[in-house]
Amino acid sequence: MEEEAKNNKLISVTLFIFCLAYFAGAVFYYLTGYMGAMFWVLALVPLAYIIYVLERLKHGTLYPKLGKLQYVVGIFYIGLCVFIAIYLPMNYMNVIYYRAGSYTFLDKTIGSVLLLLMLEYARKEHKVLFGLTILLIVYCLFGEYFPGPLRSPGISLERIVTSSTVEVKLGMFGTYAQVGVGIIGAFLLLMGVARGFKVERSLIKTIIGTFGKKQTLVPQTAVLSSMGVAMCTGSGAADSALVGQFTIPAMRRAGFPALYAAATEGSAALGGLVMPPVMAIAAFIMAEFLGVSYFEVVVRGFVLAFIYYISIALTVYLLTLQYIKPGKTSSDGLVSQIGKVTMLDKLNTATFFFGLLFLIYLMGGLWWPEIRAALTTVFIFIIIASILRLIFHNNYSLKERVRDLVSCLKDSIESYPILVADILLLLAVLGILINLFTVSGWLLKLGMMLMDVGRDNIFSLISIGFLFAFFLGFGLPPSAVYILTAVLVAPYFTFFGINPWVAHFFVFLAAAISEFTPPVALIAAVTSRIAETPFAKTAFYTQKWIIPIYLLIFVVFSWPDLVVKPGAQMLVAFGIVLIGCLTVTLGSFGKFSDNRVMDLLTRCGLIALGLVVLYHPEKTISTTLAPVLLIVTVFGIKRTQKISLHLQKGKVNTSDSG
Repeated sequence: MEEEAKNNKLISVTLFIFCLAYFAGAVFYYLTGYMGAMFWVLALVPLAYIIYVLERLKHGTLYPKLGKLQYVVGIFYIGLCVFIAIYLPMNYMNVIYYRAGSYTFLDKTIGSVLLLLMLEYARKEHKVLFGLTILLIVYCLFGEYFPGPLRSPGISLERIVTSSTVEVKLGMFGTYAQVGVGIIGAFLLLMGVARGFKVERSLIKTIIGTFGKKQTLVPQTAVLSSMGVAMCTGSGAADSALVGQFTIPAMRRAGFPALYAAATEGSAALGGLVMPPVMAIAAFIMAEFLGVSYFEVVVRGFVLAFIYYISIALTVYLLTLQYIKPGKTSSDGLVSQIGKVTMLDKLNTATFFFGLLFLIYLMGGLWWPEIRAALTTVFIFIIIASILRLIFHNNYSLKERVRDLVSCLKDSIESYPILVADILLLLAVLGILINLFTVSGWLLKLGMMLMDVGRDNIFSLISIGFLFAFFLGFGLPPSAVYILTAVLVAPYFTFFGINPWVAHFFVFLAAAISEFTPPVALIAAVTSRIAETPFAKTAFYTQKWIIPIYLLIFVVFSWPDLVVKPGAQMLVAFGIVLIGCLTVTLGSFGKFSDNRVMDLLTRCGLIALGLVVLYHPEKTISTTLAPVLLIVTVFGIKRTQKISLHLQKGKVNTSDSG
């Protein structure tokens, strides 16, 4: 045990040293722009791999079956990556200019090592990506033996290796990894620092402490907390793990069935994927694809995210009416579980939201470049958060406050590279995969097939795009699904006249549901474990809760003003689409009659009217019907309230007579 503790301490120190190196290199690049992202990606991707290896070694999960031998393997990987992180930047000009197309034996050897390392990362973390990459490598090598239209001339192994690695403008060091090192890394710096200063915990405590005192408001804490934490993480699974550990047990105690509690938290966490500023890192890549500023993507993202979260809030309210008795207060339970909300928690929360608003102002009001705006926001956040920790830690002495501040700064330096490492490595693997799609000729062949489909029927092309993203989501994270679908399918939407904004937001929203598509369904895996419910049943139930995102996927075609151009038309589209989504939500979860048949018919009618507003091609019908449905929705909520109260009284009387 003593030896194990010593090893863990050594690994922790080593991890911090490499995190510090990554942090210093990234911040230096953001401050100076020295040599550009194409240079820094050569050093930071190998550093990210080292951080990934050390993180797994720290928890004994690199190769657990190997026991202590995994440390030997880890040291070997780290040694290779250190050499690569030094060699490639030192030979930068030679690699990208003078030796391009005629690489030395050492260049090719390094390329082979990099390819094998990235394949091993994909095998361990993203098995579907690993399988696709191996399949494409085989196809590249033996394309001449494939039948019919699949036949290709074949590509040498050397070309596969060099195009995927040391040809810096392609493959693992290409556009996606460079965006990861550049704009994505700059924005995630704020999230990393926020984690270091324990903002996530403060957010949860503040929101739950404010709204969790009444039983009827407990379910809404899941929605609000998840929305707040989503802005930090951009990950549905992380969101549901952080918030769900408090909200799911609390919802069950308040009266929600376990499956409903899990589905409520899961649907709220899914919003983390569509909520800016992170948007599952798709916002940054979308800006790169469309050649626009990141701010333009974020504005549109907020519109869609608010529609989704307002719809989920209505779902939760309708269920609260049916399952939680009004008037009950909760003096313990959820609030006592999270601990007392301190002034520091409230100020941390306010500082974080101020930072986000300030960042949006710098980009949208002053039109600062994204990296400059992000870095300025981070520095201001660090200053304010540091002052707050020194002043408002009332139970600490001055020495303890300084020690706590140093610990937060240390955690920030470590949190940021750990947060970025997995994203950067995933982008590097995607770069290899898309490069193989290109050099094998598959990208061109797929394009020709989609052109034929789109020429015959645009609806068929939309269906193929959705199914492509949906099935990719069976084993890939949302960011990977978005990038692959955007590269392989989205260009053909625009070719047939669909606005690029519509095409990309369609792909993005279709990719977002990948965290709920089996067999992975990461959010359902987390919420089912916390709620102690069957995984498959939890995933199935949550599909009903997340109906709004399914509606939004296709609404961008019927209401393109929702994403095409900010302004008055966008606000009108926002209002009409929101009313349509709320009407469908009311029809899905409302209660209108004690009579089952009447209740079902009323609900089906509401759903049908909501769908007319959302998808009817004649916009005057939707515009005329929307205000009527808003009034109907208000009365429908009151009717649900009345019926639910009546049913609850009936249950109480039955139990009393028993």
